[in-house]
Amino acid sequence: MKIKRLINISRPRFWIYVLGTFMVGVIAAGDPRLLDLETLIILCVLFCFFSYPANLMIYGVNDIYDYETDKHNPKKNEYEELVEPKDQKKLWWNIALWVVPFFVILFWLNWQTSAVFLIFNFTSIYYSAIPIRAKANPPLDIIFSSIIYISPAVVGFFATGNMNISWLGVIGGLLWAMAMQTYSAVPDITADTKGGIRTLATVLGQNKALWFCFVAYLSATMIGYFHLGIIPILLGFVYLGMVFYTIINPVQSFWLYKKFPLVNTAFGMILFFLLVAKFLF
Repeated sequence: MKIKRLINISRPRFWIYVLGTFMVGVIAAGDPRLLDLETLIILCVLFCFFSYPANLMIYGVNDIYDYETDKHNPKKNEYEELVEPKDQKKLWWNIALWVVPFFVILFWLNWQTSAVFLIFNFTSIYYSAIPIRAKANPPLDIIFSSIIYISPAVVGFFATGNMNISWLGVIGGLLWAMAMQTYSAVPDITADTKGGIRTLATVLGQNKALWFCFVAYLSATMIGYFHLGIIPILLGFVYLGMVFYTIINPVQSFWLYKKFPLVNTAFGMILFFLLVAKFLF
């Protein structure tokens, strides 16, 4: 398969979801300028993993097992890649080629980081792959998805050698990721229903799914306020506004879905630099 197509399959606009949370986890652990050279090299290797390779695994496996649904989804022909059965074996080989070599780093990781790294890979594959196929078995769909997007932060935190993590903060991140996953699934309700795919969004229906997102974002916002003060409240209002606007204007759900990566990237950067400011000032 051509590298351009593989990159498209990896959804570059979504790389920030795992790469960004990894960076937030690293910076939340403390000042990286105080880390030794070996730790910095490990973090650089993990940074590379959570860019293209990890995302090719997440979305490549998803596209392999979602073909029966994706062929009914206009988004796959106009906005994303449709992976047909004839290309699936090649895609598996490319995923293995880019992901498996990174497992060598397990020899240099502490056991806490190794455990979370393996959990990330397990959930990334079996979110879509059989026999678990969590994405078609709610509420496993939002549980696996939230672990996929938040575990890189835990990997980054533990990889620095700091074990004093805030599990309340992790829960807040999981709630945010659950809302993100459900909100992203709302535009796919029709296609998923035609393909016989059950997600939390198809089970709840569009309106109830959006209200679930609203409550999850609100809860994550309150946890963010507990840790970082007023700024997470201000950021949370934007997410809550997006969800509420979609509730009253459901036909705009796909338009807002396309803006979602930009919003998440901007707010992820704000959160990152807010954490940086904690040890600089």
